[in-house]
Amino acid sequence: MKSTTLNLARSQAATSNDLPENVGRHVKRVDAALPGKHTRQLYDRLSWKEASVLAQLRTGMARLNGYLYRINAADTDQCACGQARETVEHFLFRCRKWTTQRIALLQCSQTHRGNLSFFLGGKSPSDNQQWTPNLEAVRASIRFAITTGRLDAT
Repeated sequence: MKSTTLNLARSQAATSNDLPENVGRHVKRVDAALPGKHTRQLYDRLSWKEASVLAQLRTGMARLNGYLYRINAADTDQCACGQARETVEHFLFRCRKWTTQRIALLQCSQTHRGNLSFFLGGKSPSDNQQWTPNLEAVRASIRFAITTGRLDAT
């Protein structure tokens, strides 16, 4: 009887601590392996500034209009290029405003272009068990973001 009651209490406690479905949605899309040792190893290899930029990009909480609009800090979620919502994915891979700066970013990989997980050090569902983050691609993404100045406080 005691063990049944204890197990029931544990299962109820576990379900009450679950986060809502939409919490961490962006991070889960970027990295299917969370939480994992690779995350700490990834950030430990970066300077404070680089880690800050990477955290913004991985969480989607970057100084881009898509996020700023969601927290009522911008009038619109549209990118200055006028083509789409300014999301991390749009910023890194599609925005016409940053085509020149993007050249170095895209030289890291011919096969993973547009793969947000790959460029932000995450594991995509299609990666195998021996997967490890590509630090060169992660650093290229960070350099791109820093070069554009788009994530700097204004």
